[in-house]
Amino acid sequence: MLLMPEESPGRRRRRRYTDEYKAALVAQCKQPHVSVAAIAQAHGINANLPA
Repeated sequence: MLLMPEESPGRRRRRRYTDEYKAALVAQCKQPHVSVAAIAQAHGINANLPA
């Protein structure tokens, strides 16, 4: 499983990502002529998140 949200009743869920998922996104970002912001948006991630 690539995406595992943490359960928190009554609160906004904190998303946790596996190392494999993060590695796949980094690999996509390293491709030539791609927009990191576009990849982040496509995956529902804020492009301003720290690494």
